[in-house]
Amino acid sequence: MKILAPEWITYGVEDMNAAWRFWTDFGLDLTEEMDDRLVFETAEKSRVVIRPKDADDLPPAIVEGSTAREITWGVETADDLKEIADALWDINSLRVDDDVVRVIDPNGYPMTFRQSITREISPSEQEYNEPGAITRINRRAKIHDRAKPQLMEHVVFFGPKLEEAEEFYRDRLQFQLTDRYPGDSVFLRCNGNHAHHNLFFLKGDGKKLGFHHAAFQVGTIHELFGGGLHMTDHGWKTRIGPGRHPISSSYFWYFHNPCGGAAEYDWDTDYITDDWTPGEWPLDHESFAEWTMYGVDRYDPSARAPESRA
Repeated sequence: MKILAPEWITYGVEDMNAAWRFWTDFGLDLTEEMDDRLVFETAEKSRVVIRPKDADDLPPAIVEGSTAREITWGVETADDLKEIADALWDINSLRVDDDVVRVIDPNGYPMTFRQSITREISPSEQEYNEPGAITRINRRAKIHDRAKPQLMEHVVFFGPKLEEAEEFYRDRLQFQLTDRYPGDSVFLRCNGNHAHHNLFFLKGDGKKLGFHHAAFQVGTIHELFGGGLHMTDHGWKTRIGPGRHPISSSYFWYFHNPCGGAAEYDWDTDYITDDWTPGEWPLDHESFAEWTMYGVDRYDPSARAPESRA
């Protein structure tokens, strides 16, 4: 089987208008708008789907309030879907339609698998001047007044069953281990993807459960800062950032998301192959952020809407 990436995230929310404002400011394209459904897309066509939290056809929520209700993973072929269904055959929650496989993972999170609908992205021209490598001559660098996320890179959850979750995704679905905080959390990537991680699980308890965040890649470091400043100017509150993760090398800026958890701008994550050697990291602030301008507590999944500037 080949699982490619998280491609859809479906939220159940209390405030559809706040969700509309957040993802519009975040830089996603609104492609569908109805009273009970909003669909936003990245450049590669991965999707954020917004529904009212009491919609009858949504999977049950793990926590109260606005939160992610289902993650959809893209696969390469119909044969991959069959292999996934075969790998999960003895799980009671398994549901298989002609083009969709659904299951609930060991921590109670609904996961869906379907053939990928994303498209290939053309790389942007990167022009940087550094000693010995001058690529921009007689031109000023581009200024980004907002971000345009290219793709959805990873999703993060709290869950009490860390070991069971790791076994489920690695043994059943062939996710690959990339790094871990021993006894606390684990980084996993899809076997059809080379980002440092596509799924991250943090061990939680009764006070720390639920969806933590989704990360979206942007094209340049300048765009990450431009997007973060645009979000700040529109009243959205920084969760953590801007900063840089030593564990994946990526630059980040997280914002509190009224749909639940946080949303992250991400740039320059490590490219991982099967030759990568997983590491074990100390559970401290320095291993989480090489540097950051604001916020160091990675364990707070709370989210809140911005204060009004009216």
